[in-house]
Amino acid sequence: MTSWRPDLVALDVDGTIIGSEGVISPAVRAAIDRVLAAGAHVVLSTGRTALGLRSVLDELALSNGVALCSNGAVRLELTTGVLTELATFDPKPVVQLLRKLIPGGEFSMEEPGRGNRVSSGYPKWSLTGTNREVDELELVGSPTTRLVAHWAGMTQLELAEVLLEHQLPEVTWTLDHGQDAWLTVVGEGISKASALEQVRVELGVSPLDTIAFGDGHNDIAMLRWAARGVAMGNASEEVRAAADEVTATVAEDGVARVLDQLFPEPGGTV
Repeated sequence: MTSWRPDLVALDVDGTIIGSEGVISPAVRAAIDRVLAAGAHVVLSTGRTALGLRSVLDELALSNGVALCSNGAVRLELTTGVLTELATFDPKPVVQLLRKLIPGGEFSMEEPGRGNRVSSGYPKWSLTGTNREVDELELVGSPTTRLVAHWAGMTQLELAEVLLEHQLPEVTWTLDHGQDAWLTVVGEGISKASALEQVRVELGVSPLDTIAFGDGHNDIAMLRWAARGVAMGNASEEVRAAADEVTATVAEDGVARVLDQLFPEPGGTV
């Protein structure tokens, strides 16, 4: 009997392979190394920008293949460092509606490979690269790959209630990790799943030979896309419901527990 083994392994980053301490555990690193050694493709698929992902790529010593950033809106070629904007959108109508619905928001617009243009008061600790504080006209004056908004003093649940009642124009939105009100917006129809499907086709991998791991709202589409979607034990009930199975938490090396079964150490069994 032949055991199933995926040819494409899609991994979310924060809350999936990186926990609250900000590091990748030895067990997870070793499991990823075995996946690569077996000839399977590892694709990091994250809400982070390409700049924010660099330290993770260095830690895993990933230098071939691609990584998908900004919830699938930006693609990074690991061999050359070339960035491709897979989709942009006009942020002006989105910002105008959000300011009307929920006053007090702070906004950032990604400029891939460089940084962000941000409104006054946007939390600088959450940004990487060169970040320019600009007026409203410049903030929404040109297309962006990713918009992130934050409301101080508001909860994620309160934000979700507003968004479920009002449709944002021609975009895809997801809520970020934690209890605070953080919102990420990308182009309409764009997700980790849409970008992964493009990669899968290019690589010639069967849809039946894919696995994905994630813990966040922005991972739901990816978990449903994969032949085997694995939610982390620290994921919300909504994310768990979108997956085929639930593994242990990131603190318990949930990714490694599954990959160790699929790609065992030499001398081990599947």
